[in-house]
Amino acid sequence: MTEEQITRTAQSCFQGCPTIVLGSGASMPHGLPSMGELSTYLFENIETDGDAEHDAWLLVKTALSNNDHLEAALEGKTLPPSLLSKIVGLTWSCVNAKDKQLLETAAHDGEFALGRLLDNMFSSTHSEVHVVTTNYDRVAEFACNSKNVLFQTGFAPGYIQKWESTGRVKLTHGTKAARVVKIWKIHGSLDWFRTADDRSIGLPVFELPSKDHYTPLIVTPGLNKYEKTYEDPFRTTINGADAALKNASAFLCVGFGFRDQHIHPKLIERCREQNVPTVVLARTLTEEAQDFLRNKAGTNYLGIERSGTGSRVYSPSYPEGTNVATPDLWSLEGFNSLAL
Repeated sequence: MTEEQITRTAQSCFQGCPTIVLGSGASMPHGLPSMGELSTYLFENIETDGDAEHDAWLLVKTALSNNDHLEAALEGKTLPPSLLSKIVGLTWSCVNAKDKQLLETAAHDGEFALGRLLDNMFSSTHSEVHVVTTNYDRVAEFACNSKNVLFQTGFAPGYIQKWESTGRVKLTHGTKAARVVKIWKIHGSLDWFRTADDRSIGLPVFELPSKDHYTPLIVTPGLNKYEKTYEDPFRTTINGADAALKNASAFLCVGFGFRDQHIHPKLIERCREQNVPTVVLARTLTEEAQDFLRNKAGTNYLGIERSGTGSRVYSPSYPEGTNVATPDLWSLEGFNSLAL
């Protein structure tokens, strides 16, 4: 497969103003922890109290020791609420530590490949771009800031932010509607909290507030993943993400493992209905991602992962993949070099 053929597919995706899907692999180049690193952090730092917590966590640790990924290790297990609270708090702390470091980079004119992509997408007539992400971090927000692009996550502007949903707050630039990136954070965000009196608020903080007054609104892998999503802000956020995926004219998936049942089925449905251009980028494509490309992505797809010093490219003509010498095509920077 030639670089010219790869470029044509990449540009077809970009010109379709893709709905962008970000997984943990999209944040890792910025120093954010992988799911494996988060697993290790929890494994090493959870301290249990009492027999119920000890027995429940032992089952999880055993699964992790047997090389289950974090979601598989937690899913289907009955964990005491006190243990779940510890998992949420430590997950927040693990991701936040790296997110805070990234803030310093962003504040000093740090470069974000995602920011460059979004800025170029607004060089046309598009007034909205949708980003659907499973990540808690603020990489997408920092990327928007790096190019002075406005974004919405569902909370009203301010320091103590009220939940409004992105359909009710309208941003304008002069007399015209502003161009906005709508970021659908279906698993929550580091700056979302539930108050003691059961309100959802946004607090742009980098230290965990008192657990007596604030609970992080992040949906960790495992038992409570689907229970929490029936409540706002998750319910409205997931509905918005569903609409963005259902109406997408193209998909660009970056570092997404295709293991999330909120996103994966919608991608499949849209590809089957409309055969939209789809590009999947990852350092290493998961088995689920490869299965999606081979069997469910239609006939207008491109998958790219790292292979030695070059890249391995998957397409309808090469469903099992073919190696190309060009390095870093699997990264978002590599995609930008092809598409922009």
